[in-house]
Formats: sequence, C-alpha cells, structure tokens
Amino acid sequence: MAKTLLAIILFFGVIGAVPAATVPPQSKAAKPEWTELKPAQQQVLAPLKDHWADLDTTRRQKWVRVANTYPKLKPEEQQRLQERMRDWVKLSTAQRRAAREKYLAIKKLPPEKREEVKHQWQQYQQSLAKSDAAGNVPADASAAPAQ
Repeated sequence: MAKTLLAIILFFGVIGAVPAATVPPQSKAAKPEWTELKPAQQQVLAPLKDHWADLDTTRRQKWVRVANTYPKLKPEEQQRLQERMRDWVKLSTAQRRAAREKYLAIKKLPPEKREEVKHQWQQYQQSLAKSDAAGNVPADASAAPAQ
C-alpha cells in the first residue's frame, strides 16, 4: 500500500493535481455537480464518480482541471492517470490524508533533496521489477524506501 501511496503522490505532484491538505468548511453545496460535468470529463473522472459527492468545491475543481488536460497527455500517461485515480479512491480517508501530507512535505524540500527522493523511489521500483521478473517478491513489497 505504501508503494501505491507514494506512486500516487509522485504522479499527482508532477501534474499538480493532489488536492489541498486543508480546505475551509463550506456552507454552499460543492460545485460542480457530477451531472454538470461534460461527458468527456465524466468519462475521464469515472473512477471518482462514487466519491464525487464527498469532494468539496476546491478538490472538484482540481479534478476538473485534470480532466481538461487529459486529452493532451500521451496514451501511457492517460493510462497511468486512470490507474492512479482507481488507486486513490481505494485509499481510506486516513491514507489519503497521509498522502497529501507526504506530498506537501516533499514539495517543501529543496530541489536537490526532491531529486534524491525521486531517485530513491526509482531505484526501489527497479528493484521490485527485477524481483518480480525473477519470481521473487520482497518480504514487504508494499513498503516504500526510507527517506
């Protein structure tokens, strides 16, 4: 699960779509409603449909921006985005909060430290790929490398 969490953090960090860590309470209904989205946006955001009502306006707007940039992504990036959204909705509220906090912490790091974290993550993914290809799965394949 930690692997998925970090992958989501890093991916959305690259496209700038991780929702805000804290959002002020809102008295109005969150907008846009699912039915107000264009069909193309609904198609892109389909993994979030069941959770759309739980999102506040700020987070909905961020996801709409993601949907609007989706056609400009390469096919492999589109596929990765869809996978990340499906993974995101599988996370518990606490796990999402932890992902947001981790993202914010990484975002505050100096550029060279962020590159170091990115490099560590890439090495970790490569080691998993090699282990998986050899039929060996590490004892704790869900644990991300220490940072």
